[in-house]
Amino acid sequence: MIKNVIFDIGNVLVDFRWRVLMEELGLSAETQAIFAKTVFGSRWWGELDHGIHEEAEILAHFREDNREHLDEFDLVWDNRGRLVEPYAYAVAWIEQLKASGLKVYLLSNYPRDVFTLHTECGCFPFLDRVDGRVVSGFVKMVKPNADIYEYLLSEYGLAAGECVFVDDREENVETARALGMKGIVFQGYEQARSELDELVSSGFSV
Repeated sequence: MIKNVIFDIGNVLVDFRWRVLMEELGLSAETQAIFAKTVFGSRWWGELDHGIHEEAEILAHFREDNREHLDEFDLVWDNRGRLVEPYAYAVAWIEQLKASGLKVYLLSNYPRDVFTLHTECGCFPFLDRVDGRVVSGFVKMVKPNADIYEYLLSEYGLAAGECVFVDDREENVETARALGMKGIVFQGYEQARSELDELVSSGFSV
């Protein structure tokens, strides 16, 4: 039977609103398009998630790649505390699952220092409701590689067959399924909640 629900954080429990932030900061459409590639869509953001290199080192690469837009980049970086916003349903959803007897865990690709900042900024009001978490930047492993999933299972003594993993990226869910978990590709709260409720009530099968 299903005993544990494992959530991704970004775009599942919080809105990763980088495009909105750039708009709020008044960046031109041209600069926004550049940063979509050279910052948020770049390999360096993935390296931030991985946590192998220090943030200052990655920041130097960002600045080098955006030499012609340093002022705009610094403006975005100085406001990185506003990069995410919790979804209105996040806390209540977790509390409902906990009230039904399930345990809830987090498994997220997230830069270490940015995660710490967002925690301090109150972006994760659900942190004290969950039973455990594994964040890539702290453990230096990233999804969809299997090792970070296995780390979570080992750290909290979880059986894969008793877990449901919810993530907005198909490749991340596929790894969870390959390890024996049930998986839900998050496309929206109502869709994911419905699929999760069905999974939990049926015990196993989808």
